[in-house]
Amino acid sequence: MNMPMAILFDFVDSDKADQAFSLLQELGYDPAMHNPTRLHIHVIGEDLTSALEICQAHGGTLVEQSTIQEELIASTAYGLDAITIPAHLVNEDLVDDEELLLDIGDMSSFSGGRE
Repeated sequence: MNMPMAILFDFVDSDKADQAFSLLQELGYDPAMHNPTRLHIHVIGEDLTSALEICQAHGGTLVEQSTIQEELIASTAYGLDAITIPAHLVNEDLVDDEELLLDIGDMSSFSGGRE
């Protein structure tokens, strides 16, 4: 199994970076521009060699590469660490007292401003 990789490239000018960005995006990669001449790619399930060759063919120079932990990918993709659940919703001590719940008969006694 291929390990997910993050690779970062510098390009000689913004035109070359834009060309590489467009081709990578067209081929199903998910590139991101850091600035006009710096391109970042997460290679997950795609071919790492192709991504490297595309960037180098457009004048890109590899700056950095690293493996990505799969747990980080899932939490980043779905924003799992950004979901907050208040404790009062998690606890099972919700109101269970039926006398606090409104009855349909109680609803008819409300006046809506019309008589």
